[in-house]
Amino acid sequence: MKLKSLALAAALLPAFGSALAADYTIDLIGGPNVYSASLGASHLAGSFTDTFTFTGFSGEGTVFGSLINTATSVSDLSFTSITLNGVNVDSGDIGPLSIAAILGQEVSGPLTLVVSGTVTGNAASYGGDFNVTSPIPEPATYGMLAGGLGVLAFAARRRKQQ
Repeated sequence: MKLKSLALAAALLPAFGSALAADYTIDLIGGPNVYSASLGASHLAGSFTDTFTFTGFSGEGTVFGSLINTATSVSDLSFTSITLNGVNVDSGDIGPLSIAAILGQEVSGPLTLVVSGTVTGNAASYGGDFNVTSPIPEPATYGMLAGGLGVLAFAARRRKQQ
């Protein structure tokens, strides 16, 4: 009886799909002010959750990125939830496209993107890009710093003379 139940469960598994969780570590390239990477995954029918951990960047910055899947006549992938460091990312379907966009999200510290979705049909995949920019001081900032240090040096010298 136990063998029959196991065989039945194995036979029904493809009909109901399966949940898959995958972890990826991606090295951001570039720096010191712009970091970039491409990412993506392929899945069989069912639901999935992919966790992308980005290395090579720490600190504060702004993230821009996108994910996309194009449906075919025999398969489709829809995003159900996407978060970057726990903050929801906008996503949706436009015709045969499933898309998500990160448009200037401020971040700090390690970066983790979690993508969840559902595949109908045999298999489907998605891909995208991920870019982080870190603040670049304006030239005027350096000028103000030098001017401020000059004023402090002048005041210290004058105080020393008195």
